Amino acid sequence: MKRITRHGVFWGLYVLFTVGIYYVQEPDLGLHITYELASLPAKFFTVYVTLYFILPQFVLKKKYGLAFLQFGILLIVGIFFLRLLVWATVYPIYFPDVDTKLIPDNLAKLISPLLDLIIVSSMVVVVKLVRDREKQQLDHVNRIKSNIQNELQLLKSQLHPHFLFNTLNGLYAQILENPEIAADMVVKLSDILRFILYEAKETWVDVEEDLECLGNYMALEQMRYGDKLDLSHTILGTTANKKIPPLLLLPFVENSFKHGTSKDYEKCWIRCKIELLKDVLILDLENSKPSFSEEDRAENGIGLKNVKQRLEHVYPGRYHLAITDRKDRFFVNLKIPIETNAMRNY
Repeated sequence: MKRITRHGVFWGLYVLFTVGIYYVQEPDLGLHITYELASLPAKFFTVYVTLYFILPQFVLKKKYGLAFLQFGILLIVGIFFLRLLVWATVYPIYFPDVDTKLIPDNLAKLISPLLDLIIVSSMVVVVKLVRDREKQQLDHVNRIKSNIQNELQLLKSQLHPHFLFNTLNGLYAQILENPEIAADMVVKLSDILRFILYEAKETWVDVEEDLECLGNYMALEQMRYGDKLDLSHTILGTTANKKIPPLLLLPFVENSFKHGTSKDYEKCWIRCKIELLKDVLILDLENSKPSFSEEDRAENGIGLKNVKQRLEHVYPGRYHLAITDRKDRFFVNLKIPIETNAMRNY
């Protein structure tokens, strides 16, 4: 129905335009309206054969020679069809005393219908090509957006099993050694899973909820390592009405535990500071790092690789990430823009 409406509007505007042009040259409104209405079937025939046969079958397939030949034949048929319609309607009404022939002796009289058919066919083809081009660009943009969303969901899903594997290992050990600590761990793990299963499905979440999930994770690891771990976790600034992508900070903290404390049998430490400015979140994360083999090093940073890809998608060219890997410590400095509730609802 929309297509029929568009075509009806086009033809209505076309008739008004051509009648107006001819009226300026010859102020006989009835003659020009009758001529345009009488010639419409021939123009329909020429335009739609061009649009739905010659264009897709020859032009778009780059068979330009055949397209030119087919269009030439179509114009010849269209001219004489238009001539027949005008000869049978316009001349008896407005020129009854003029002795005219269906096929004129002077071929110059065919120039006007020829130009009419070429002009209207060209207009429609141009409109069609422009619309198809816009549709292709829109489809391309939508595919890119869909691919980005699918990839972001994949990156999120890659984080969850990795996190759960580490946490459940620690929980299992505490169940055997200290059931009370294990019970507290279950509560915090439950809160984390609730966040992952529900809130983390959204593109943006409240900073407060995301940092609560991060704090629960760090508390779980503190229970796991006990006095062996010297953990400092500081949050500066207000979290009200601020949003970030879910689980964006967790891989960095998780990496600190997995590749720092978990491999260190001596005293280990982690310093985590999160600063919330007006429109920027800054993460400063530093952890002790034991020496480890090249095999261990190859395993390092799976989560970091994923989160770097995610940063590129969410904040292309708008984030700062500096990672310093020294012999005895590992340091991360991350700066990302903060979205506000007002901005997200705009």
